[in-house]
Amino acid sequence: MMGFEIPDLDAPVVKATNCIIAASPGLFPPPPPEMPCIRCGACAEVCPHELQPFELYWFSRARNFGKTQEYYIFDCIECGCCSYVCPSHIPLVQYFRFAKSEIWAREREKQAADAAKERFELRNARAEREQAEKAERLARAASARTSEKKVAPERPPAVDGPPAAAASEAAATASDAEAIRKAAIAAAMERARAQRESAQPRNTDGLSTGQQREIAAVEARRAVLPATPAGGPGADSVPPAASQRDE
Repeated sequence: MMGFEIPDLDAPVVKATNCIIAASPGLFPPPPPEMPCIRCGACAEVCPHELQPFELYWFSRARNFGKTQEYYIFDCIECGCCSYVCPSHIPLVQYFRFAKSEIWAREREKQAADAAKERFELRNARAEREQAEKAERLARAASARTSEKKVAPERPPAVDGPPAAAASEAAATASDAEAIRKAAIAAAMERARAQRESAQPRNTDGLSTGQQREIAAVEARRAVLPATPAGGPGADSVPPAASQRDE
């Protein structure tokens, strides 16, 4: 018998309902335990579509759904004749329903994967097209700039005067820079001399006469050194500190 067991009386009757059977334990006793298939062929003899239910059973149990389709599992109308005559009490229809549901689920997954692949390929094609269009725009802009440069006349560099005048001006600039440098050096030397002259000895209170004479001699030599070169006649005119100490 084909169909499904209704667990509740509140289940509705739909357009595809053929009949309703009021089951009883005597009419539908509990099924005996399932036993191994003996390949007797009784299920194939009663199949109204002349299928091979025992082959479909083996492939469904092994989850070889490709083979079940090769044996036309979707031609099965799930009438239940094969299950009714099976001496091993195998629920063949349940196996066939399981195989069909798995095949449908895999088909849905395949369709979703194909749709995702198609979207991905379209996205890549769009990205490549946009990249090509961008490269083409850049190439057109570059060619336009190149053509503008070729059309625009080239201006010669501006020349203020003849080469001789430019050379003389450069020489004058160099001489001015040298004069400025010498003036800066002279000013620095003058500042150093003024600082030396303005320097006053510190801590000179309470010194002895000999120490004061030594300090005076050092100051005299310091005053003479900038004006007289080393080893000149002025160097001999200053008495040494030792002779002053002897006095």
